[in-house]
Amino acid sequence: MFSNRVKNAPRSFTRKILDLIQDNSVISFAGGLPDESLFPHEVVKAEINNVLNNSKKSIYQYSSALGALPLREEIAKTYKDASASQILITTGSQQGLDLLCKAFINAGDVIVVEKPSYLAALNLFALYDANIIEVSLTCKGVDVVELEEIFKTKKPKFFYTIPTFQNPTGWSWDEETRVKVAKLAKDYNIIIVEDSPYNALRYEGKIPTPFDELLPQLCISLGTFSKTLVPDFRIGWMRAKSEFLNVFQAMKENTDLQSSKFLQYVVANLMNSNQLNLHVENLIGVYKEKRDTMASALKEELGDIISFEIPQGGMFIWVKFDDGIDTMQLFDFAIKNQVAYVPGSVFYKNSAVPCPYIRLNYTNATCEDIKEGIKRLKLAYMQYNANHE
Repeated sequence: MFSNRVKNAPRSFTRKILDLIQDNSVISFAGGLPDESLFPHEVVKAEINNVLNNSKKSIYQYSSALGALPLREEIAKTYKDASASQILITTGSQQGLDLLCKAFINAGDVIVVEKPSYLAALNLFALYDANIIEVSLTCKGVDVVELEEIFKTKKPKFFYTIPTFQNPTGWSWDEETRVKVAKLAKDYNIIIVEDSPYNALRYEGKIPTPFDELLPQLCISLGTFSKTLVPDFRIGWMRAKSEFLNVFQAMKENTDLQSSKFLQYVVANLMNSNQLNLHVENLIGVYKEKRDTMASALKEELGDIISFEIPQGGMFIWVKFDDGIDTMQLFDFAIKNQVAYVPGSVFYKNSAVPCPYIRLNYTNATCEDIKEGIKRLKLAYMQYNANHE
């Protein structure tokens, strides 16, 4: 009855975990969730009333698929050289990825992703029958030599990357790697899709040059308010040159006609009044403390058993256990000890291969729960080891 695409559609492992841990006694480091206690409810409520009291009934009418002009203007200001005409509002940045696939991918087309990469993007690319090729990633960026060979021999449609506070690793590319990759993309005429959901959550360090500045003609930027405001608004965006944006607009018109625009006006006003920036400053202070708490707890409880880089921002820490550890099997022991994480294998094209990495989210737990959760993780590791001796 259903298409092959439906039959083969994978379900996100993270969503499975979220279903599994409905019990509040489980401390979850699994989902990439913001801290809901910090959602700016009163500020949003006041702005919703402001929009209601000062808008005509036409705000409820159909409108352009591009999105509300005031919001596109505010988003354009966050880029060095952009205009509202280069911005398309999407229903979350995930829709931006879907429009990208609709616009560029035929079955069997080659695309490149980091190794590891964002799980929901991998699932989506597989849904469109893309030929996914991975390029090795370190804490300083991708392997440039390896990437050039892929560009030269495989001629990919695009290279999808999260160069700042990457999901799942939390790593950020250094400036040198960005410049080299931008040059390669220009030399081989390869589109760079720069996904930037975490850029605003920077706790320290210098802001590197984004690809939309290094490679404006071949860069497609994706952004979202899900990490900096609230996820439920489902407001994201794409920034690209008109040649690309016109196609994305056509794809969106054939997908959902438009994203609901009422909340777009709310967000535009929050940006214009600087209230969103003030909220993000508060998030940064709280999330930095949580990151530091998790890093300290990991060192104290697991010490030489693991290794990890402390990210300069974002929402995740990518932890490596000894090479012989299968963190998918370790997950079963973790759940029994009422702590959850995402096994690293699901962030690779071949998720069946045993993997010693785990992704830990620190933004959605209290500092007290972080300390307790890492203690439970240590206990799970000890039980796993005893079971495998």
